[in-house]
Amino acid sequence: MVDAAVARGGPHVLVNNAGGWTAGEQQYPWAAPDDWIASIALNLTAPMLLTQLVLEPMRRLGGGAIVTIGSSAGSGEAAYGSPEYAATKAGLVRLTTSLSGLDAEHGVRVMCAVPDWIGLERAQAQLAARTPADRAATPPLIPPADVVAVVLDLISTGRGGTVVELWGGQEPITRQPG
Repeated sequence: MVDAAVARGGPHVLVNNAGGWTAGEQQYPWAAPDDWIASIALNLTAPMLLTQLVLEPMRRLGGGAIVTIGSSAGSGEAAYGSPEYAATKAGLVRLTTSLSGLDAEHGVRVMCAVPDWIGLERAQAQLAARTPADRAATPPLIPPADVVAVVLDLISTGRGGTVVELWGGQEPITRQPG
């Protein structure tokens, strides 16, 4: 993929947008190690590898933008149904802030969008299946277009190390390094 982008004069932008829970009913600590390790590989290792692969080509081009999609699952201290998923999404935020120096050193800006529950079909169906009381207590789902708008804004004007949180019914919260 990176070779194809280089052959076409890029890459200038990478959006790391992977996410998934451990397959099956069991999550960490009850899931088999191979199952939860696969979740870590998808949610944390893959974005790290892709970031590493595009870094040198972007540097040669004079810079670029990398936006990783995190999740509100990685925020806070409350219990979460898939601890391995939550840990990887928290790791993406820290990876982003840890790489903020790449902006000054190589012209590559690494940023992260951290949405709460996005209003995709699956989320809408899961919300509809909840009790009326649970639905009433759930913040509004994030419109997918809002996530896209934040990502496009980060690509065009974001500063390396920036993390933008999107919470249902609220304005985005932008945290910048330093």
